[in-house]
Amino acid sequence: MKRIAITIVAAALLAGCTVHPKGEREERDIAIAAGKTYEKPVEERQLPPLSDRPTADDLVRFALLNSAEVERAYWEWRAALEQVPIDGTQATNLSLSLSSSVVNGNTSWGQTTITAGNDPMADIVLPNKLDAAARRSLEMARAAGKRFHKMQLELRAKVLDAYYDYALNAELIRLSRQNIAWLQITRTLADTRVRTGGGSQAELLKAENELDMALNDLANLQAQLPANRAMINALLNRPALADLPVPDAVPSTGPVNGDDAAILGAIDSDNPELKALAHEIRSRKVGIETASLQYQPDFSISAATDLRGITQTLSSMITVPILKYEAIHATIAQAEANLKAAEAARRQSKSDLAAQAISDLVTLRDVDRQLSLFEQTILPRAKQIVPVTRQSYETGRGSLLELFDAQRSLLDIERLVANLRTTRNKRLASIEAMGAPLYPVPANTH
Repeated sequence: MKRIAITIVAAALLAGCTVHPKGEREERDIAIAAGKTYEKPVEERQLPPLSDRPTADDLVRFALLNSAEVERAYWEWRAALEQVPIDGTQATNLSLSLSSSVVNGNTSWGQTTITAGNDPMADIVLPNKLDAAARRSLEMARAAGKRFHKMQLELRAKVLDAYYDYALNAELIRLSRQNIAWLQITRTLADTRVRTGGGSQAELLKAENELDMALNDLANLQAQLPANRAMINALLNRPALADLPVPDAVPSTGPVNGDDAAILGAIDSDNPELKALAHEIRSRKVGIETASLQYQPDFSISAATDLRGITQTLSSMITVPILKYEAIHATIAQAEANLKAAEAARRQSKSDLAAQAISDLVTLRDVDRQLSLFEQTILPRAKQIVPVTRQSYETGRGSLLELFDAQRSLLDIERLVANLRTTRNKRLASIEAMGAPLYPVPANTH
């Protein structure tokens, strides 16, 4: 009986064991720390309120805490982690059966047998097979964790992009209002000149047309504000019509840290998608190992005894995959092909990221050059031209057309500077979304 009991215990342990690969606990701890925001149900979460004048950083922080897309990526990461013990656990289980022989309508303890073994529908798998399967799933879970971080970076870039558009539109509206105020003064001046005989009716009509066109441009810009605001609110997972103050100016961003080579190197080493693909490659390498282990046999074990303890039976069975040789060979070849596909995907992603980063950096450097030129030289000069031209018109030495040209030129330059600042900000956000450490991602980073 003692041997039978030991055999039953051994069968139970083999059938129910779970392999936990090295690093699983650490990955779970990282995931739990990153998901503290999502521990409570949505309706019970307390989000920090936005200030009356939220900055771009405030909006990013709020979006990261409240985004359903980011939360979806997080729970996909946690789900992938649960696949590790699933794949590391025996597919079989402990099976108990009781049988009794009936002789002339009667039975007895001596004719009753209890049998313990693994589930006959599923063999016991060797621990090294379970270990390989669990390691493969762990690498896929790590890839899901990197894609959660990628989702955070992408959301940050989207929020900043929408905020910069909102700020640009607000800046263009301010410039348009300044232009309208100037045109109203010019119209009054033209009207005065007509009344005093110093100007023509055509000049007055021209001034009125310029004013009406400027008012129309202002109305068009103002009509875009609700759409800009709705876009930001959608990214923050807020009602589309929720109030959001208009930025006071196009935000200024600091200089780029590091030269282009250093930034490209940082993207190469820290980009979350490249890291995710690296984990997928490791997973597929383990997949080749897992497929190769299928050549090893599986086995079954069972033990039986009559309830009197007089007769005991031990039995085992080995399943040799002789008839599955071609299928196993094909599985290995398939795993090798999947590995090569993953390696090729990572190489292409690396090239695409480098090309995008270079494009952003080239644009960024050129924008910096243009901003230096316009802000330090051209814009101050244009601001001097307008009052000089106006004085000439007031004294009758210049034409109204020259005055309008000077004002239009100033307005165009101011709009160009605002657009250049916005382009610079967006390119910086794009580079940061690739993983370059130019700017930290607040809250729930991995």
